[in-house]
Amino acid sequence: MIREVDILIAGAGPAGCAAAYDLAQAGKHVILLDKRSFPRHKPCACGLTRKTLKALRYSIDPVIERVCHEIVLQSASNPGAPRPASGTWDSTSPPAADKSADVRVKTRNPICAMAVRERFDNFCLQQTLLAARQGGSVELRKVERIVALHESPDFVELDVATPRGPETLRAPILLGADGSNGQTRRLHRQDCHGEAPSPSAQEDGFALEATVPYTSLPATLPNGAAPHDLVFDFAPLPGGYGWLFPKADHINIGVGAFAPATGASHAQLKQVTRALLLDYAQQKLGVTDLAHITGQQLGMGGHTYIPRGRILLVGDAAGLVDPLTGEGIHSAIVSGQAAAAAILECDLNDHPNDVAAAYAHHLAPLLKTLTFSHRAARAFYAQPERGFKAMRLPFMRGLILKTYADGLPHTSLITALAKLV
Repeated sequence: MIREVDILIAGAGPAGCAAAYDLAQAGKHVILLDKRSFPRHKPCACGLTRKTLKALRYSIDPVIERVCHEIVLQSASNPGAPRPASGTWDSTSPPAADKSADVRVKTRNPICAMAVRERFDNFCLQQTLLAARQGGSVELRKVERIVALHESPDFVELDVATPRGPETLRAPILLGADGSNGQTRRLHRQDCHGEAPSPSAQEDGFALEATVPYTSLPATLPNGAAPHDLVFDFAPLPGGYGWLFPKADHINIGVGAFAPATGASHAQLKQVTRALLLDYAQQKLGVTDLAHITGQQLGMGGHTYIPRGRILLVGDAAGLVDPLTGEGIHSAIVSGQAAAAAILECDLNDHPNDVAAAYAHHLAPLLKTLTFSHRAARAFYAQPERGFKAMRLPFMRGLILKTYADGLPHTSLITALAKLV
């Protein structure tokens, strides 16, 4: 039996919830699918920039664990923290870091807020389900997997496996919000007969992360580091960085490769290994006992995404992770809202390209930002020392920080950044 629904959304993360929230507020009836029961563990450092907090339709104060006013940037050329040719640290005798090579940026306003992704996602989902009380409805359905996807000129059909057995869902529009490894991204690519509207997996990044409770840290950290520092460290591997994100009772530590894919940078993804993460934790925190070691493919390359037909990809599924910073939650929220805006302004029974064109229009500012980030990432990760030299200039340091926290600034400032990268 085929069940007819208004709008289908595959994935109940930030992108899917952002779209469902706006649609429900406008009186639409939405089916939100996910294969996991919430709350669920999700690998993500979950640093929420000012632009992300501004994009959300509601306050997330209940799940904010720490607010950071300072970022510590550590250079790949730091003589106290050399990058080994092998891509792994010699943790047996970590060198003393040269703190003069660090770039510390402190602001009066918060740079970003820290949350735990498991709690953040569950909070957003609950807010979305509450939004349905305003006129529309959101039905959360657990599915074991998407078996098949079929797009016709008039509708999209999903064959899904559920705990109760197989089911077919039909809707005028499907939003693919199930991430870079999600089935909608893969099945949509296969179903496009060579048109390839979704970004290539060759553009994706990869990250590994873990948690370290403050109670597990030694009395004095290696090199005199502060446990509550928000750190971006470009020394561990080329084409990416290591990070320390302080939470309420633990530090999220990770390493990831983000540079846009080339023959060399694609090989760099293979350097993001468990051994690298363990060595990095030993060098930075003096520990090797890590909890919740998990990896995550990061959907990138979305600056070239062209929506077509009745299947709209959002968030990581559309490759919208920022290749310069690895930030994905902001793009997920903004793209979900853009897809909802397109649906609300179109008659879904009209030509399928109408809603796709409307989505492309609403998505354009984000894609402009990601296009800039794509160019900037290629330049910065090729010569990170050059970027660090510029960040020691007060004007450029403030500009780069504002771009990270608030998004692309005025056109004249974009030009200044373009000259840098």
